[in-house]
Amino acid sequence: MKITGVTPFTVDGGARVWTFVKVETDEGIVGWGDCTEWDAYPGVVGMLNHLTPMVIGKDPMNVERMWAELTAYNIRHNGGLAWKAMAGIDSACWDIRGKALGAPVWQLLGGRINEDLRLYWSHCGTFRFRWAERLKKRPVRRLADLARLSEEVLEAGFTAIKTNMMALEDIPNPGRMTSSKVGMDISTAQIKNAVAIVSTFRKSLGPDVGIALDTGLNFRLGSAIKLARSMEPYNLMWYETETFDPGSLKTVRDSTTTTICTGESLYGQEGYRPFLEKYAADIIMPDFAWNGVTMGKKICDLAMAYDTLIAPHNCHSPINTLVSASIASTCSNFYILEFDQDDPPWRDDLMTHPLIVKEGRLKVPERPGLGSDLIEKQLKKYAVNK
Repeated sequence: MKITGVTPFTVDGGARVWTFVKVETDEGIVGWGDCTEWDAYPGVVGMLNHLTPMVIGKDPMNVERMWAELTAYNIRHNGGLAWKAMAGIDSACWDIRGKALGAPVWQLLGGRINEDLRLYWSHCGTFRFRWAERLKKRPVRRLADLARLSEEVLEAGFTAIKTNMMALEDIPNPGRMTSSKVGMDISTAQIKNAVAIVSTFRKSLGPDVGIALDTGLNFRLGSAIKLARSMEPYNLMWYETETFDPGSLKTVRDSTTTTICTGESLYGQEGYRPFLEKYAADIIMPDFAWNGVTMGKKICDLAMAYDTLIAPHNCHSPINTLVSASIASTCSNFYILEFDQDDPPWRDDLMTHPLIVKEGRLKVPERPGLGSDLIEKQLKKYAVNK
């Protein structure tokens, strides 16, 4: 079997642009991958087009060799958009392998441990604060709206959520939500903002629902410590903070009783290894739209060797949800999977077999490959830059 074509698709994902890649073969088997990078999608598409001549004519069944060759080719610009494109091609090749062999991807990875996966409602409140009209949802403007949203969370059967700081109308002087300056210290106003949002969710959801707070790369060492300590009364599922310095994160973890999660901005085993060796976080969250199936599974297994849970970063497309499910279902150190419940209403229209989510859990598909194809007519209908 040989690869005959690589085609990117950029699709309106409501809060972001979804970037898909279609890989075709001379035997008529087609695979789909995800390489979403939100606003940087033109760069990913450019890199996909750049890498296409390298994979045309290659056997998609030899995923290890292809990953090794692409990694070597991109060594001077390791990570970044190059790895996004690589991951999309890699996942599509695994989809092809499964279809060719008549087996789900999870079966090719050793077989599943779980038939369904616990989910957390990600960007809970955040998407409705920023993009309610586009998503056709009731907007979040005040703390009372978060309390009302909590009722939806419980009714849908979710046992955990993740949220962010928001400039809600009834939070006086909410402070900046994000920082363009690496190293920015956190202000008293920002800490009060986080406390107001998390405490509202905790009161509304009760003591047993997991709550995660995500601040990404916005706050450095001292700030992360202050914020983690301010969260201690609320028994968070985790505080999510990113840094490229494992020693810094280890200091944060040692300074607080709040659970620490990190890793969405890391790539490759060599990226995660120093964090794991220092036991810098309680949980890591590998991003498979950046690491693909081939490297993603290796990262999860490496984390297992360091007694560390995985909670895959999955704020991309429904194809990435299937990739994440394929890997996570085979991992005994799987904890919980990110899921954007507030995806646009046309998400399922893109898929031949939509995601099955019941009571806050995702059913792991049993069909060959990743579990669903995409419908090109629908991709073109919702295309960005048609």
